[in-house]
Amino acid sequence: MKPDTKQIKVKQENLAIEDNAIPESLKKTLDSIAAKAADRKDEVVNVLSNEQPAKSRMVDDSYIQCTWWEGCYYCQDEDKNWHRVKCFA
Repeated sequence: MKPDTKQIKVKQENLAIEDNAIPESLKKTLDSIAAKAADRKDEVVNVLSNEQPAKSRMVDDSYIQCTWWEGCYYCQDEDKNWHRVKCFA
């Protein structure tokens, strides 16, 4: 079973979420929005499920909450780090 676990981990690493360089000012904004608004994680998973099913599963498994800000979905991991997951033009 251990090789399967390792294989899944490699697959997730290949699905890297977009650039993690989230400026501190944006982190504070996202924290504020997330504290006031409903969690949008299920929405993000649903949006990605058809076009990027593997990324959808990764979001579902890896993040504790998601929010929307200025055309992008951002999700937060257990270490309270925000990640840009999907943007729309």
